[in-house]
Amino acid sequence: MQMPVAQSRKRSTRLVARQVSELLLARSRRGLALVPQERLAGFVFEVVLGGSIAHHPYRDAASGRWIGVEDAGTLGRPVNATAIAHSMCLPHTTVRRRAAELVEEGLLVRGDSGFCVAPRFFEGDALGRLAAEDAADLMRTLGILAEAGYDPAIAALDAGVAALPAGVVERLILAFCLRALETLTELYGDVTAGTIVAAITAINVRRVTADPDLARLYSSEDMPPPDDLREPVTLRALARAIDLPFETVRRRVVALVAAELVTWKDGGVFVPARVMLGERHIANNRRITLHFDQMLATLATLVGELRD
Repeated sequence: MQMPVAQSRKRSTRLVARQVSELLLARSRRGLALVPQERLAGFVFEVVLGGSIAHHPYRDAASGRWIGVEDAGTLGRPVNATAIAHSMCLPHTTVRRRAAELVEEGLLVRGDSGFCVAPRFFEGDALGRLAAEDAADLMRTLGILAEAGYDPAIAALDAGVAALPAGVVERLILAFCLRALETLTELYGDVTAGTIVAAITAINVRRVTADPDLARLYSSEDMPPPDDLREPVTLRALARAIDLPFETVRRRVVALVAAELVTWKDGGVFVPARVMLGERHIANNRRITLHFDQMLATLATLVGELRD
C-alpha cells in the first residue's frame, strides 16, 4: 500500500533537505564560472535571469516550441531593483551596487524598467553547458532519492523527465533554487545568513548523506543525525564553499553562535541536532521539500506534453 504523500514527506524531509542542499551548493559553484563576482552579485544575477523569463510558459502553445532559459536573451523582461531586494531581503542600496558591478562587467544592462541579462551572456555555449550539468545533477539527485524510496522522485523518473530539453529543466531548477533561497532568507533574515547556515548544515552531515544506510536512518523530521555524526567545518573552508569573503563569514558566524543557532567544535562550526529539531527549522525543511516536489510534478507534466 502506497504511503500518503504528507506522511511520506514527513518521513523523508531530512533526506530530501540534505540532497537538495548539496544540489544547491553544486549549482552555486557552477554558477561562479558564469558570474565570477562575489556571491551577492551572483544572487542578483540569478534573480534577474530567472525573473526575466518566469512569466513565459514552458512551451509555446501555437508552435509547440520549448522555451528554455536560453530564451531569456530574446524574451526576457526587465527586473527592477526593488523586486530583487524584496526577493532576497537585501537593502536596496546593496542590490543597486551589486547590479552596477554586473553592468560594468557586461553581464547586465540597465534600462528604464530595470535590469536585463546582457545579450553577450547568451553567446557561445556556456549557458548550455550549465543547463546540461544542472540537469544531470538533478537526475543524479533523483536517482539517490528514488533508491531511498522517495515516491515523488520515483514518479518523476518513471515519467521520463530525463527526456526534457536541458534549457527547460534549467528554468525549473533556477526557479526552485530562488524559492529555496527565499525560504532560507525568511528563516534567517537575509540571503547571506541563510546561505551560510544551509552550507554549514550540508557540510556537517556529508558523512550521513554519503552513506545510504545512515541517510535512511536519519531521514525523518523527528530524527536528525546526532551531534557525534556532524563534522564541523572551518570558517575558511566555509568561505571557500560559498564564495563569500572570510571576514563576512566570520562576522555572520559569530552572530549565529550568539543566537545559539550554530556551535563551535574542534576548530569549526556545526548546527546541533537540538536546533534542527526546532519547529522553525522543521517548517523550513517542509517548505523546501514542498517546492522540490512541485518542481518534480511540473517536470512530469511537461513530459506528457513532450509525448503529445
